[in-house]
Amino acid sequence: MLRQLRWPLAGTIAIAFALGQLLETLLLTGAQSRSLLLLDVVGWGALGGLAVWLSLTWVGRQEHRFQESITRSLHEQQALNNRLQRANKHLTLLSDVNRRIADSATLDEILDGTLSFPARLLDIHVGVLSLNDAAGPIETRAHGATVDELTRLRERFGVRAPQLDQRRLQVFQTDDLDGCILLPIHDGQTQIGFAELYLRNMPHLQPDEQALLETIASEIAEAIVSARRRSREERAIYELERAIADERARIARDIHDGITQTLAFRRMRIDLWLDWLDTDREQLRTELIESKQLLREQISELRRAIFALRPVQFDELGFVGGLHRYVIEWAGQHGWTIDVDLAGAPSTLAPTIEAATFRVLQESLTNIAKHAQATHVEVSIDQIDNGLRLVVR
Repeated sequence: MLRQLRWPLAGTIAIAFALGQLLETLLLTGAQSRSLLLLDVVGWGALGGLAVWLSLTWVGRQEHRFQESITRSLHEQQALNNRLQRANKHLTLLSDVNRRIADSATLDEILDGTLSFPARLLDIHVGVLSLNDAAGPIETRAHGATVDELTRLRERFGVRAPQLDQRRLQVFQTDDLDGCILLPIHDGQTQIGFAELYLRNMPHLQPDEQALLETIASEIAEAIVSARRRSREERAIYELERAIADERARIARDIHDGITQTLAFRRMRIDLWLDWLDTDREQLRTELIESKQLLREQISELRRAIFALRPVQFDELGFVGGLHRYVIEWAGQHGWTIDVDLAGAPSTLAPTIEAATFRVLQESLTNIAKHAQATHVEVSIDQIDNGLRLVVR
């Protein structure tokens, strides 16, 4: 505003200075020559106008700089607000991803939500989720296209399954601005699978958007790995519980077919023994001696059954420690000397392998107790040819 008024103000001040100087000259010094008077008036007027013009010019420039500074600050504040809004939007999306994953009880629930997360960031019209398998990628979810349409889309963009070590997303785009994003689902160690995201009017992905998509993919990969591990553990627990139930059923059959039948037979023989008290004491003596030996065998069998039903303390001692204690106590029940070498057992075994190993060992010791007149038993576990070897002899 001051820069626009500097010329009128400078002219007005110059005229005022000139008139003032003219009056001062006429009143104080009297008449002078016209040339000197004119020079004096013009000089002072020019000096006054120039001083005002320079002052107003400087003030105007300062005002312009101040306005530019305010405008620049407003633009910077607006840009900062936009970045904060984008960051809040991205954080909200990540929070929703984590909440959805935490609420998912099964692997299928995680897979159902996988394609919905990128769709909140991009305008996706076709989405495909594939998981890697030993035989190759397997499509587990596909939205927005039939099999034939998906085949044509892949041929159009030249999409191929990413390399197993690929972690960064890939962008494919055509001349008509349609595009495809190939997003590897990687947990930091292994590529679990990948997502194909087909878009209309493919936008230019900003670095923070690419980082967000890769972070979402990483979160999903970790959730898939955790769900698979949880599923394996649940199956292992089920198999272990089934194995325990089968073992208890076998013990019940052994008790019924062995001890129960023997005791029932002996009960019937008691009636005959009562008759032999007066008629055949020698035969009675022989029967009682045989019964004593038979009862000793049945007591041993009953002790084996009771011992087999005892819980093994794997939770407190670990697999190797619990197995070692079980073997020592079993040998003590039967009066065996025992050599146990479990130093070669792996420090980590899948729950299913642990359950199978324990059941094989249990069955082996039971067979030795039933069918072999053993006094010394050796038990060892080691690794061989990427497998586990259990030796009981």
